[in-house]
Amino acid sequence: MAVTIRRAKREDLPTLEWYGLHTPHREIIADAYRLQERGDGTMLLADVNGFPVGQICIDFLRKRPSGRATLWALRVFQPFRGLGLGAMLVRAAEQIVIRRGVTVAELGVDRDNSGVLPFYERLGYEHCGRERGQFLYHTPEGKLIRVAIDQWLLCKQLPEKEEPDSGSGLRLAAE
Repeated sequence: MAVTIRRAKREDLPTLEWYGLHTPHREIIADAYRLQERGDGTMLLADVNGFPVGQICIDFLRKRPSGRATLWALRVFQPFRGLGLGAMLVRAAEQIVIRRGVTVAELGVDRDNSGVLPFYERLGYEHCGRERGQFLYHTPEGKLIRVAIDQWLLCKQLPEKEEPDSGSGLRLAAE
């Protein structure tokens, strides 16, 4: 299976709803893309035959004062889980963070999703705090949704410069 890791394009946005699974999150997906357009974020996709089967977002704005980049919205379409795409997306996101001169990547794991903690720990992430709060979004029908946040924060210290390819072969697709 040939996988290309690339930045999202505007025409990817409807497909990222994954046949209606994420249609209620249309506003969140569009906001992440706008962050990329402004240069304050990046949306990376794992593309298989022109279909985005995975994604991860990077927010350079939210934690800028603390010198951290936030990785969020890592997801892999169900039929493609267990193939290493999540790890590929995290490593690609880390490369982007390093290129921006940021040396700490941070992500949140919902406290009711503790089963993913070993995945992030294998990738070198360590517990560094807890975050509570909420975020709001509108569904395509205009309904306001309020989501409570109760997360463990995980951090990873990244090298100041990209390390030479360690044989993983991971490269981002040309723009």
